[in-house]
Amino acid sequence: MNQKKKFALNGGGYCLFAPRFPRFLDAPGFADEVLVLNVPLPSMYFLAFLESGVPLTMTCKQIAHEHGKAILTFEEPGGLKVVERRFITQDDRCVSELELHNSAKNDREITVVMWTTTDPEGEPVSLEGDSFRIRRLLKVGDAPEVPTDILFANPDSKGARCLQGFFCEGGSDRPDYEETPWFDLGALPTPRAKRPMEKPSPILPGSRVYCGLFRAIPLKAGAKAAHRFEAHVVFKGKGINFRARRPDPKDENGWHGYWDKVPKFHCDWKELERVVHHRFELLGLLRVPHGAGQFSSPGICEGNGPFHQPIAFSAPAIMREARWLQDPTLGRGCLKLFFENIHHNGMAPGRVHMTGLSANDFYHADWGGGFESLDAIHTDKATKKAVLMAMQRYVKWLANNRDPEGSGLTDIVNHFEAGQEFSRRYTVIDDKADRGVEFTEQFRLKGIDVSVFRYRMVKWLYKVAEEIQEKAMANRFQAEAEVILDTIRKKMWDEKAGLFMDLDPDNRRKTNVKAAVGFYPLATDIPNQKQVERMLDTLSDRNEFWTRYPVPSLAISDPYYDAAGRWKGTRKNNPWNGRTVPIVNCHILEGLTYWAERGQKKAQKLAGELLKKTVTMMAGGGEHGGTPGSFEHYHPETGLGSRYRGVHLTANAFLLDNIFRIACGFAIRYGEVQDDPIIEAMDFKLQGMPLGNKLWDVERKNGRLKVSQQ
Repeated sequence: MNQKKKFALNGGGYCLFAPRFPRFLDAPGFADEVLVLNVPLPSMYFLAFLESGVPLTMTCKQIAHEHGKAILTFEEPGGLKVVERRFITQDDRCVSELELHNSAKNDREITVVMWTTTDPEGEPVSLEGDSFRIRRLLKVGDAPEVPTDILFANPDSKGARCLQGFFCEGGSDRPDYEETPWFDLGALPTPRAKRPMEKPSPILPGSRVYCGLFRAIPLKAGAKAAHRFEAHVVFKGKGINFRARRPDPKDENGWHGYWDKVPKFHCDWKELERVVHHRFELLGLLRVPHGAGQFSSPGICEGNGPFHQPIAFSAPAIMREARWLQDPTLGRGCLKLFFENIHHNGMAPGRVHMTGLSANDFYHADWGGGFESLDAIHTDKATKKAVLMAMQRYVKWLANNRDPEGSGLTDIVNHFEAGQEFSRRYTVIDDKADRGVEFTEQFRLKGIDVSVFRYRMVKWLYKVAEEIQEKAMANRFQAEAEVILDTIRKKMWDEKAGLFMDLDPDNRRKTNVKAAVGFYPLATDIPNQKQVERMLDTLSDRNEFWTRYPVPSLAISDPYYDAAGRWKGTRKNNPWNGRTVPIVNCHILEGLTYWAERGQKKAQKLAGELLKKTVTMMAGGGEHGGTPGSFEHYHPETGLGSRYRGVHLTANAFLLDNIFRIACGFAIRYGEVQDDPIIEAMDFKLQGMPLGNKLWDVERKNGRLKVSQQ
């Protein structure tokens, strides 16, 4: 299966169909990977079409997309045509709506078989007459279990019958009916009564359980018939009992409900237009509701595959993307989801799981930048009051645990918690840093990126505390911000390299590693004018960071730089030693904008060039006839994304902010839209942009900006 033809389905629930390495997208049913939150099921169910007990050869002739549904057309030589509308509903039903058309001149009886396989552990499969049920505690790695109850049914009318289940050795994960035990029998046996399957003894390791149901459908010559097959996922277990409301039948997958509240964007730069649409599409595909276990608020997951859960590293960037949605619920939920689940010691969780939190799981994140940007469009005192005390506890935890000596700088203690593993930033401190156990302390490094994040958060919380009349708290935040600013400016600046650097806390010396995160202070008032000029020279140096598709995460001159993502001879999933990472580009673009607004000519020029290169890269410009993508990282010379990872939906960048600010030339300040182009702004039309509980149309035509309320 060509990865360029991958597609994703989601209804705004906890299930996502976005297989990393699809093999059977053109097979009926959900034959490829389905994510139940962060747990991948190799498949949900298969469909087969039988006539007189013999499986028919169905060939997929076309795959189309309509309103968030995949529409697949199958044909067989005898004249049977089947159209499958495949989608996931808001209440987590994986649905195949089938329309069968008999174009032959003779009457036929087609039997549709729906089946799946599961492991023999846990509760036995329940055979329920016309349906079957699988209950399992799903688990991946060391993450908490997800308690699922999946009902497989043909619910539209009576007539389906449950198949007798079988325990079997062997078989594959292919959607081939010939591998099932019913094919060998040449019949479709049914159980004598509604009851759980009896487990054999002993249960052989590696065996699997085959379970299914079938429905016979008579079709006269030229006639049509429609039937629906589905697998309904609910969550039942210790401390959790969640079943979502049945959605409106007219919008089962929530497509209209979501897109009706998305601003409409048009411009002549079609690459940019497609990227903007794709960024909004990402938010829709990766959203999850509230109500199940720890999900006290709705949120947005970081991506597909192992990233299909809310993750702190990406949450602030996602907040900045979601702020452009008319409904602020998702943006605010991304913030509240973490700080409503804060640990007792004040540490913000690295990931939010459905049934628990990991004590060690932690990521540094730009909470201040995300919160401030969200509040600029969707200002809300209630949200500030809801999270302020928890965020204050988090600030104290950072001071006590990541800056115990009170230096004003923030420590990174393993190469995972900054979200930037496999980089020489860490191996200069500990040559075995890349072998560390995830999220356990191995070394101490004063990180420039995480120190900037802490500064931005403390500075923003000072403003929040002032606004809600918490004077004592505001004074503490203000004093802490002043210390952090002064220390970063004096201790982490390297004049020779022309950027800020990490510090080794043991000897208080800079590490001499030129990493792209050293440009993060550009987005703040930390650097002085002279430092800014020096940083822009370094950024635009073709021997350091200005590649064909900048900005590589590590300078080209570094001995560990590798554009292909290899670290010590092995290509890594998430290397930070030379790949171009969209989130880094977004932080640097924000910094260039900050100084471009203040009249820095070179910053203005670089902002325009970097945005153009980034948009081209993410629009698939590195591939001939490419389509917009959102990979974790890209090759800095070819612009090709990391398809080898299989993760093609990654929402950890705030590209919309930079597009609207730089390309469109307007800013959101003081509760209004201000015309403030930093480069020659293009003509565009943005309809339905939210601001201050109202919707606005923002349009630039012939260079003039027009803002009108809807």
